[in-house]
This record gives sequence, structure tokens and C-alpha cells, in this order.
Amino acid sequence: MERFFPYDDFRPFQRELAVAILDGFRSGRVVLANAPTGLGKTAAALAAALTYAEEAGAKVLYLVRTKNEMLQPLKELARLRARGVEVRYAFLRNKQDMCCYKELRGLPYAEFLAECRYLRGLGKCKYYPPKPFEPETPLAPRSFVKAACEAGTCAYESAKALALWADVVVATYFYAFSPRAEQWVDLGRTVLVVDEAHSLPDAVASINSVSITEAEVRRARADAEKYGEQEAAASLYKAQRGLKELRPGPVSVGDALSLFDEPGQIERAALEVVRRKADEGSTPYSPLVAVAEFLKALREGGRYLVLAEESEEGVRLKAVPYDVSRTISAVLGSAKAAALMSGSLPVDLFIKAVPLQRSPSVFDVPFDKYIGPGNYLAVVDRSVTSKYSARGEEMYKAMARRIAAAVSASPKGVLAVFPSYDLLKAVRKYLSFNIPLYVEARDTDLEEIELGSKFAVFAVAGGKLAEGVEYVRDGANLLSTVVIAGVPYPERDYYLDKRVEDLSPGLGPEAAWNAVYLYSAVVKVRQAVGRLFRSPGDRGALVFLDHRFLEPDVYVQLKDLLRGAKIVEDEEGLRRELGRFFATSS
Repeated sequence: MERFFPYDDFRPFQRELAVAILDGFRSGRVVLANAPTGLGKTAAALAAALTYAEEAGAKVLYLVRTKNEMLQPLKELARLRARGVEVRYAFLRNKQDMCCYKELRGLPYAEFLAECRYLRGLGKCKYYPPKPFEPETPLAPRSFVKAACEAGTCAYESAKALALWADVVVATYFYAFSPRAEQWVDLGRTVLVVDEAHSLPDAVASINSVSITEAEVRRARADAEKYGEQEAAASLYKAQRGLKELRPGPVSVGDALSLFDEPGQIERAALEVVRRKADEGSTPYSPLVAVAEFLKALREGGRYLVLAEESEEGVRLKAVPYDVSRTISAVLGSAKAAALMSGSLPVDLFIKAVPLQRSPSVFDVPFDKYIGPGNYLAVVDRSVTSKYSARGEEMYKAMARRIAAAVSASPKGVLAVFPSYDLLKAVRKYLSFNIPLYVEARDTDLEEIELGSKFAVFAVAGGKLAEGVEYVRDGANLLSTVVIAGVPYPERDYYLDKRVEDLSPGLGPEAAWNAVYLYSAVVKVRQAVGRLFRSPGDRGALVFLDHRFLEPDVYVQLKDLLRGAKIVEDEEGLRRELGRFFATSS
């Protein structure tokens, strides 16, 4: 296994993680690996996966949530090659991102796909069919796209060709968890490594959702009339009127389909109109395509929750798959071997939310085993809460006083994370600072701001400032304190309730609720904590403003953060505990 490890030495717990993943693969189990940021999960997982793939005659598919998250595994693979280890690797990202026609990259994705399909079909794409293209050395994604285009070949098709023979392919979730993805890999001969696995339920739901708006139906009708597709136009006219009458809330799949007469006619009209537009030399996309794809998804019998929502384009019908656990379980069960990695994965809740076809093997490094006890302080204020029944101006004032105390006692930056933007605004109005304050929705590009030695950030749990920003300069963390201003349960909605309903027969109502709502809250807390603790040497304080952090269901899921926490009941107690902690060195 050491042959595929790209460094001279292992970090604490890193060798143990690699061994646990390899042992899990060999025993035929799905590995769930939860370990804090900075441990080196990517290098460890690749070492284990490459070792097992060599033994089993398989290839490795390393899956990430976003294209930016590809960079770390590609960096580790480049390190391996630099050490003389022959590993062939490739990547696959969004097809539109790899298009050589820059003017097409700004189109809506469905419009781009139609344009691409017909340019190729009509022989008018100068980069297709692809030409032989294999760079002498593996390139980063942007460099690869640029080089392929300069060579006069389709970057996406070239990347796909390389992926067919590569030992390791780094790709986004879409390429394994969406039925719309091209079937280019045999999962039965593939070792899956899924990074940021805590996000899988939401990500799989998102990439498999489809929607249409009232305005799209209206534009589709105009196209149908223009090109003489009268039956389709009549069906769309009926749907347009029906959409206007819908009220926000769930709509049955049958009722959604019944808005349209002859859905098959709309699909045929879409093909005909796009063909005729291409023949005319105009952009071949038609809104008929969006309507046809929506209807096709519903007719194929997926387990969708259809919701009617208000939008800027009138009523939106959105179909979201609520059986994401089945999709995830089926993919993991089909793979030769699979490992799911995260720094924020509530393992036991994940196992409940995603019933696995194989017995799981768990590797979990608790926060308080990775970060030394002298390097962090946890404080719980049990006199406040973000619970809806307790909200009001007095509670907002009480939370504001405690956040002010945390800011005054902290030597560096403070990140305050709220369950919702409404609560953030309600508390914010009772605060004023003489240091810079950055607020979610107003200041979402903190990477472009030079943060000073002391500042405050107000973020929404799950938002960019609580998860997507690195508060680091020259390798040093700019934060000293993270305040979790309430348990960040997601607001009740039809989709989450449908997932609870779907899981309840197997788990029972309470466990199903925890597998959806508590799961989300725990992930958001751990993601926020990860902004402060990026490596074992980081030092800082965690402040939890809600008595519910001490209740059994929540405490059990966060016990490695809360064990030994100081309990306070007012801002003076909070200020005192923080003052003592920051007055001492680690």
C-alpha cells in the first residue's frame, strides 16, 4: 500500500485510515470513513483504492461533489507520478465546461445540450468527431481543455476516451448517481471512492430533479404554433391555464401529467422543432425540450415528489426524487468496492438514511481525539434557544448579548452561524461592532476581501460563508471562535417530510425524522466547526447557543465536540470561560 502513498510519512491516523479502507474492500464491505479536515483522507483513500484495484483487476472512480473539489485528488495523483509511480488518470467534469465554443458555455444547460447534439449531428462542429489527443503528461482540467481545443478536438470526448483506459478517473457525482449519465463504466469492476459523502442525499436529489415554469410552457407553446405543431400547442395552452390555477404545495404525478393532453405529442414536437431550427441555421434549442424532458421523467415512473412553487417566471412545477436512499444504495451495491469519506458524516444516521446492501465497515476519528484537549474549548449556554416556540424579541436580544460577549472575548475572527437568514437578521439588529462585520447574502465573496486581525462573520448554516470559505492566510487560521446560534434544523418542507415518510416503514417515525432532519443539522454544525479546525494544531473556542445541544438525540451525535463542555447561563459566564481559555496557551 505504501507504494501508492504520495508522501514520505503518514500523518496521525492516516495510516490507520488507509488500512481500514483496504481491509474493508478486501472483506467486501462498504467503508464509511469519518475523519476531521487535515488528516489527509484523499491520499489515504487513493493508496488503499489503488492497492485493492491492482489486486482485483479493477479501476478506481473517485467521485466529488463539485468540479473544484477535483483538484485535491488530481494533485495527489500528480504527486504519485512525480515519485515514479505509473498511474494513468483522467477526469470528467460537466460537458458544457469542456466545450471549445466559449460562446456556448453561458447557455442554459438544456439549450447547450441541444446545440451540441445538433451541431454534431449536422457535421457543423469543427471539434467533432474527436481527433486523437493524448497529452504527454496529465494536465489540470483547465489546461487540458485549452490544449484539446488548440489541437482541434472535443475536450469532453477526449477526456472520456482517456477515462476508458485510465487506472483512476476523477469525476463528479453525476457520472455514477444519475441515470442520465452516459454508461461508460462497469461498476462491477470499479472501486468507488466518494468524497464529501455527507452531502450525497441532497446532491443526488439535486442532480436528478427536473422542473418547468409557466413562462417556459408559454414559450414552448409559441414555438409549437410558429412551426405548425398545433396539437402540441393546444396541449400546452391547456397546461398553461392549469398551471395558473395551482396553489403552492404538492401535486400528484398523475395530476401533473393530466395538465397536458398527449405528452408524447409534445416530445415529438420538440424533436421536430429543434430539427427545423437547426436547418434554418438558428440556435436549435426550443423550450419544448424542457417541457418534454420534464414529462418524460414523470412518465418513466420514478419516485418523484412534484411541488408547485411561486417563481419569477410564474408557477414552477419541480419534480424531486424522494427515494435518494435507494439510488445511492443501488450504486454502492453494484460497485466492486466502495468507500465513503467525509469530515462531517453522522455515520449511524447515514446508515439509517441509506440502507446499505452490504454490511458497512466504519472508521471514525472523533474530533476530541484528533484535536488536543488544550487546543479547544466548548461552551454551551443552556438559557437560550432557536426553537420556534421560544423565539421573540427578548430571545433575539439574549442571543445578541452572547454573540457580543464572544466577539469581545475572542482575540481573532468570530464566525457566528445561524439556522436561517430570518434569525440572523432578527439577532443582527441588536448588535453593533467597531470591527468589520461580514453578513451572508451581502458579503458572499470573502475570498476577495482582505480580512484583518479581528472581524465577525454572520453566516447561515449550510451557506457559503459557513461551508465554502477558507478563513486562512499564509497557512494560519484567521478565526478564534465559532458560535453556533441555535440547532440548525432545516425548516419543515414537503420534500423532507416525504423522505421521512418514505423511511418510516423501515425505521419508525422518530428514527426516520432523525435520519433526515437531525442528520442535516449535525452535518451543518460539523461543517461550521471545520472552518476553525483545519489541522491538529489549530486552537479555538466553540460556543453553542441552545439548550437542545444537551438533549440526548443531539448530544449523542455531537458528543466528541461537546464532551467536557462548560455550561453557562448568561453572557457573563460565557465571557468568563472564553477569557480564561484565551488567556492560556496550548
